[in-house]
Parts: sequence; structure tokens; C-alpha cells
Amino acid sequence: MEKRSIWKQIIVFLIPCLVISNILWYLGYSNQTSDNSMMFVMLAGFAPAVLALVITKVTKEGWNNLGIAFNIKKGWKMYLLSILGTTALAYLADPLMMLIFPEEISSTFTLPQIKDIVFAMLIGTACLIECLGEELGWIGYLFPRLEKVMGTIPACAALGTIRAIWHIGILFFMEYPVVSFIELMLSNIFLQLFMIYMFKKSGSLFPCSISHGISNLLPIFLVYEKSWYYTSVAPMVVSLLPALIFAAFGFFGLKRNGLIEKPSVIQSDNCDPT
Repeated sequence: MEKRSIWKQIIVFLIPCLVISNILWYLGYSNQTSDNSMMFVMLAGFAPAVLALVITKVTKEGWNNLGIAFNIKKGWKMYLLSILGTTALAYLADPLMMLIFPEEISSTFTLPQIKDIVFAMLIGTACLIECLGEELGWIGYLFPRLEKVMGTIPACAALGTIRAIWHIGILFFMEYPVVSFIELMLSNIFLQLFMIYMFKKSGSLFPCSISHGISNLLPIFLVYEKSWYYTSVAPMVVSLLPALIFAAFGFFGLKRNGLIEKPSVIQSDNCDPT
């Protein structure tokens, strides 16, 4: 398949995904008291998966290459890494905040209650299902195509940026949307390396979905006021340190296992291959 054809596949998937999802995000967050709010949010989360499944069905590519298989025997280490590693690193930011900004944290710090932990587990189960919908579209369908035309590392950066743009419909309702977007974009770029490493090693989307679901629980245990966090660049930088650890681990894992690929298609459809 030529480069132009792959770009067509990317665009056909990406434009409707970004447009439809951001409309649904906006509808869901613009009236959070509505009974339909959660429905819109869930639909937005599943939009990448639905589009990927529909496109691959229409083009007769099939679903075998989307990473839907569990592959537990091959990827059990990645399952453990997704649970233990993500849990440890996702909450590393809070102790760092307490050490670096003790005065700001001391007035707002509270330990999570048992009910909070139980609630987080329930939300986490729902997150896992929704995150599988996201990863099926982003990593199962879009990433392999970006990797063919860009190479592994640039494709991770591109996918992280795309995923931040995918959340613009939510950022309208954030108190500091610009800062939120920058943090979201950087954290997504860093985390893609870690998730792509797990995806390539396991051949499955499920470790990525588990990791994503766990990292989404972090706000439930937030130990500092958001208003303080967004008044300075320093807290944002500190909060990105765990993501940098994720990125380093993913990068060296990919490199050590020979999983970093260069662009595999360079010819366009109207070029003479000779």
C-alpha cells in the first residue's frame, strides 16, 4: 500500500472521529445535570472504536489486526506492568507535590476514605470498558498507519497530539483551558511511548486499556486544589515527571526489543517506483 493511500485512510478515520467526538463531548459537558449527559460522554469515548470497526469492515480489512485478542500467554508481563507500573507511577506526582510544595499542600491534603477507594474501583471498571473503545481506534487502527508513514517515535508524538485535540470539547469547560490543553498534550505524548511498548510486546490492546483506566482514576485522589495547581507552571511540570518516567521506560523498552521502526512507505501513488 502506498503512502497516499495510507494518508487517505488516516484522514477518513480522523476527521469524523474528531468532529463527532468533540460535539458529543461538548453536549455531555455543557449540561452535566441532564440525564443524557453521561450517554453523550460514553458515546464520545466509543467513537474511535466504532469508526475503526466500521471502516475495516467496509474496506474488508477485517478486525484481526486491531489487537482485540487478549494474548495473556504472550503478554502476561505487560498485563502486570499495566497494573502495577501504572498504579505506582500514576500516583507519584502527589508525593512529589507534597515534598516540593509543602505549604500549599498541607492545607488541602486529605487521605482517601475507604468509600472513595471502593467508588474508584467501580469507576475504574467503567473506565476500562470506555478506554478499550478509545484504544481500539487510536492504537489498534490509527497508530499502525501513522507508524508506516512517520516511523514509531514521530507516530507516538503525533498520536499524543491528536488525542489532546480529541478532548477540546471538554476543555471549553475547564477553568484554565489553555494550560489544560498543554498539559494534556504533553502527558499524552509521553504516555504513548509506554502504551505502544505494551501494545507491541503483547499484541493486545487490553494492557493499554488497563493502564489508561488506572491513570484516569488519579483525579479522585487529588491532594491539592486545582485552582492552586493551575496558577503556576511549576506544579504542572512536577505532575509531568511521572509521565516522563513512563516515556523513558517505553522508549528504552522499544529500543531494547528492536521495536522502533522507520517509515515503511515512502512512495506516493503517482510516483514511478522504478
